[in-house]
Amino acid sequence: MADRAYAVIAGLAAFLAVLFVAYLLWVTVANTGETWSTFGIWGFVSGTTWNPSEAVYGALPFIYGTLMTSVIALLIAVPASIGIALATVVFLPRRLRGPVGGFINLLAAVPSVIFGLWGVTVLVPLLRPVLDWLSETLGWVSIFGWQPFEGPVTAGSYLISGLVLAIMVLPIITAITREVLLTVPRDQSEAAFALGATRWEMVRHSMLPWARSGIVGASALGLGRAVGETIAIVMLLGNTPGIFTPLVGPGSTLASVIALQTGEASGLQLSSLTALAVVLFVIAFIINAAARLLVRRSEAGGSGGIVRRAGSWMVRRGRPAPTADAPPEPPPIAPDDVGAGGPQPVPRTPSLISGPGAISRSRVVRSRVAEGFIWFSVLLGLVPLVAVLVEMLIQGLPALSVAFFTELPPTDPTSYGGGIVNALVGTLILMGIAFLVAAPLGVLTALYMRDVGKSGSWNSRAGSAVGFIVDILLGVPSIVVGLIVYLGIVIVQGHFSALAGGIALGVIMFPIVVRAADEVLRLVPSGQQEAALALGAPKWRTTWSVVLPIAGPGILTGILLGLARASGETAPLLFTSLGNQFLSTNITEPIAAIPQLIYNNTIITQTPASLQLAWGAALVLVAIIMFLNLGAAILGRRSRRLEGRA
Repeated sequence: MADRAYAVIAGLAAFLAVLFVAYLLWVTVANTGETWSTFGIWGFVSGTTWNPSEAVYGALPFIYGTLMTSVIALLIAVPASIGIALATVVFLPRRLRGPVGGFINLLAAVPSVIFGLWGVTVLVPLLRPVLDWLSETLGWVSIFGWQPFEGPVTAGSYLISGLVLAIMVLPIITAITREVLLTVPRDQSEAAFALGATRWEMVRHSMLPWARSGIVGASALGLGRAVGETIAIVMLLGNTPGIFTPLVGPGSTLASVIALQTGEASGLQLSSLTALAVVLFVIAFIINAAARLLVRRSEAGGSGGIVRRAGSWMVRRGRPAPTADAPPEPPPIAPDDVGAGGPQPVPRTPSLISGPGAISRSRVVRSRVAEGFIWFSVLLGLVPLVAVLVEMLIQGLPALSVAFFTELPPTDPTSYGGGIVNALVGTLILMGIAFLVAAPLGVLTALYMRDVGKSGSWNSRAGSAVGFIVDILLGVPSIVVGLIVYLGIVIVQGHFSALAGGIALGVIMFPIVVRAADEVLRLVPSGQQEAALALGAPKWRTTWSVVLPIAGPGILTGILLGLARASGETAPLLFTSLGNQFLSTNITEPIAAIPQLIYNNTIITQTPASLQLAWGAALVLVAIIMFLNLGAAILGRRSRRLEGRA
């Protein structure tokens, strides 16, 4: 009976989570009916006019803005990410690879609202002269009638928005590309060195072809992240929808118009905004599904084609490829590298451009130029993070005091002083609600998927279906989650509340917890579970006394990472918790939050005093997120030891 109760509880948790998500999705889709019946699917998607005063709504200008900002971001981020990944795998000294990679990953911990604040106060004034020069110099350029650099230059622009998006997606693409490059078999690089390749030629002809599909998949995941970005775009792009408008001018995206207009919309306008959310969800889902497929293909790739390409490349360079009768002489082994992950080959130095086995001068130049680009990519990744952190310290530290943590914000936005006690308490309450929603449901759902289900049984098929829904939730943009909760809870309740905001953050946090717990549960040695069962322990007792203690650090890591992600979200709170000028602890009333305070003080008020308060709040928010990520990293070390045992 206890085993059955355990199975029922885990299954009920998974079923309730899926049922709740299905309810929210049903309410969302049902709310789009008026739009489809008025304009039709194609008419709405291809419509070029969005005019609430005349009740005319078309999605094409926002689709264009979303794709344009995302493409600009990828054009900047993908080459830089590949260069950083190669530096942390091949080119940097071994002692620096981990610290540099970890430092780049800190970019992912900076909330988008802080990037928006930095962009508005620092990047826009800094790059405005550059955009003016582009407009004056290249304003005459026309591409089939489209003049991308034609003025006037505005504070909000596609170019600056795309640059900030590139900085935001860079750590995602870098991390995945690095993991894919690490899967390249060592004998590929050793074979390239044995054939006389320089270090860059080894990377180009052995590593990059092997990891190509994984790099494309990582780029697609970065594209999915850029497509759904909301707050930074709202703060940096403006709100002027258009098609083929200049890159130095303003625009609007699917996510930004949803964030700006949903709170005051009703009737056909609300239905059309919901339809925009559906379009955004479909775009993000297609991109993320394709990305995951490509990454999985790269992990299962073979090496034969790489060997053949490397051999043919060396033949074209005038060097005979190795044959079975005359295998290449193995490269020399550096004594210092023995024992550090196995023997490593010493690459041929590209400075030898004369004598037997010499490397031509043109190959040396190409290799050095490529390595120079890699070092530039590392610099490109480090500079924004350092700039954001330095600006945060310079602007935020003067605002910190005892009163900053104990007083309310000033009612006059031009007055210095005051504090963020309402936003700090509100953020902790929202995180607590999100934790209570996502942590138990996420862990029980993972247990149902991994532990309860049996091969070939109904539970197994149901577990696969639940896993599919969890994967869908992972790719849903946060603004879409906020709109879904707004339609399913706020409108039903008739008012904004902390409960609605916490549930929205919990929905964002839930799939992170499920996937983290599922991966850790998979690593629990089956022998220990079988030993407990052989000693007569029931299934629930084995899970409680064996599985959970072993997987506990990894599960806590996932929960902390989910909390870190949820605590920096702003978009879902704009029309769920709404915000509150006063201190409130009632979860049924609107409540303040630090990300929303930063957004309001930057966009709505934007005075020197409000910006100083925003920078101080940003410093506190980053400290909270860094603390959560540090705890996750410490716990992650224990889960990595578990991975080694598995």
